[in-house]
Amino acid sequence: MYNNYLACEKCGVELTRENQKQQLDSEGFMHSYCAACYKEKFPK
Repeated sequence: MYNNYLACEKCGVELTRENQKQQLDSEGFMHSYCAACYKEKFPK
């Protein structure tokens, strides 16, 4: 079943356009995270 919303890969929260962060990995796969988990995973 396909859902038309993205969920954070780390915590599973539903992502909105505002809080979704996407990251391409080295193999070209797209990963989606919420802003909080993204900050945790990719600290600036």
